[in-house]
Amino acid sequence: MGKILIIDDEKQMLALLSRILELEGYEVYRAATCKAGLRQLQVNTPEVVLRDVCLPDGNGIELIDRMKNISPSAEIILLTAHGKIEDSVSAIKSSAFDYLVKGDDNNRIFSLIAKEMEKASEAFIVDITTEKQSHLKK
Repeated sequence: MGKILIIDDEKQMLALLSRILELEGYEVYRAATCKAGLRQLQVNTPEVVLRDVCLPDGNGIELIDRMKNISPSAEIILLTAHGKIEDSVSAIKSSAFDYLVKGDDNNRIFSLIAKEMEKASEAFIVDITTEKQSHLKK
């Protein structure tokens, strides 16, 4: 179906989200720190990254640029326990797809992931078509 990377230092949240998404058919990768998340992003190239804003070794908003440099097509959804308007504005300006407060609307997380997976598969088809056209011109 698609690959998702979840980065969260709350073990229960990480386990719960992972299990639900695996049951939905997604290939799920997990990390509990920014450093481990960046490594997973390089190795597994997920279409969607679901990550906590506050992690022991860094801030999720500040890491968006680094994540986009590693995997420009990955869509990043930020989760936080403490929603602040200024943080959400910063996140969206930094190319995050969305910014959600944990527990507010868990169903919204899953609908956003489904939407992003659909968008990623469409982008993949466009990339393949463009690549074939460039080979035919040669």
